[in-house]
Amino acid sequence: MVDYWLVDLADSLYRASMIGSLYALMSVGLTLTMAISRVPNLAHAEFVTVGVFVGMVLTRYYQIGLVPTLFVAALSSAALALLSYYLVFRPLMRRGASLFMLMVASFALSLMIKYIIYIIASAQHWIGMKAGIIVEVITKLGFLNITNLFLWTLPTSICIMLLLHLLMQKTRFGKIMRAVADNMPLAKAIGININQVIFLTWLIAGALAGLSGAFLVFFTQAHPESGGFALLRMIAASAIGGFSSLPATIIGGFIVGFAENTGMDILNRSFGLDFAFKPAIPVLIVVLVLLIRPGGLAGISLRDLFWRWQRSQ
Repeated sequence: MVDYWLVDLADSLYRASMIGSLYALMSVGLTLTMAISRVPNLAHAEFVTVGVFVGMVLTRYYQIGLVPTLFVAALSSAALALLSYYLVFRPLMRRGASLFMLMVASFALSLMIKYIIYIIASAQHWIGMKAGIIVEVITKLGFLNITNLFLWTLPTSICIMLLLHLLMQKTRFGKIMRAVADNMPLAKAIGININQVIFLTWLIAGALAGLSGAFLVFFTQAHPESGGFALLRMIAASAIGGFSSLPATIIGGFIVGFAENTGMDILNRSFGLDFAFKPAIPVLIVVLVLLIRPGGLAGISLRDLFWRWQRSQ
């Protein structure tokens, strides 16, 4: 029985690492738009949905390869993100809209995009369709079957997140973005082109959403609610990052992925908790973060965590 438990645990960790990497990719864009342009963009979920349908249509109906599909999905969602900013959020911000009004506007935009997707997808009979990528077992790691999707999803997600981290920490433009996030009026006063920074922020956020959506449809079916289903997970990961820290948001994405999968498997096996409660886990994470540490993991270094753990012993 122990052997079966270990097999199930390893399989759960395997699945959780993939979905956690996708949650991290999705959530980084949400954190970027909040930290730099000060927009709590709930429509970010629909940028993911666009990536889902682009990924499904290109691979299923046009037999386009994985790499071109990922590129087109990222480009499509990036274009939608830029349109959303320039047509909706920028005019509101110029009129001095409050954070609450921007959130309401993002909710309205989310509904509008979602129902447009519903209309198009229903007319084309795309709802419930799967991507045209064939899942193949590439190698075995013990009793785990390592598939081509795993070898694409996890390494690609990690590489993109590392490149984004290097962009923010090691390049001049990354330092400019962080300066805008820390103090936009001061950054503007010293001559930083705020419009250029916000343009690239929404471009990156939309591209990451589309990319993660294209990967997501390889594991599930295309649906207009695909991004909406993941929205709570994105919010939970961004909350762990304090809606400001990209590294902490990435960690948050993996925390949510492992809590939903491995954590839920352990609770089901140990206490008989039904898997129907799985959607409650990201809600619980958000509540705990807001109650215990509203700033999330932002500003906490590994050294701080080590010393806190040592003092608790």
